[in-house]
Amino acid sequence: MASMKVARINLRATPQQDDLIRRAADMQRKSVTEFVLESACRSAEAALYDARTFLLDEQGWKQFEKACKREGRAIPELVALFREKAPWD
Repeated sequence: MASMKVARINLRATPQQDDLIRRAADMQRKSVTEFVLESACRSAEAALYDARTFLLDEQGWKQFEKACKREGRAIPELVALFREKAPWD
């Protein structure tokens, strides 16, 4: 069941911003509302994920510190991948 959309967000934009958003929404065959909401939600999720805090007890913290101090190891498949020339180079 779709949730009802009752919250309203008011925005002010320059004519250039409005034109840019409308062109992008049109290109993706979306309404401006769909385009703006999807874009804003992606940005909000990224901001929240970047600021995520996690709490550890003493044992968990010790395990975390140990993992951070552990010597890195080469993974042959990744070494080979990073040695390949990028297609755009």
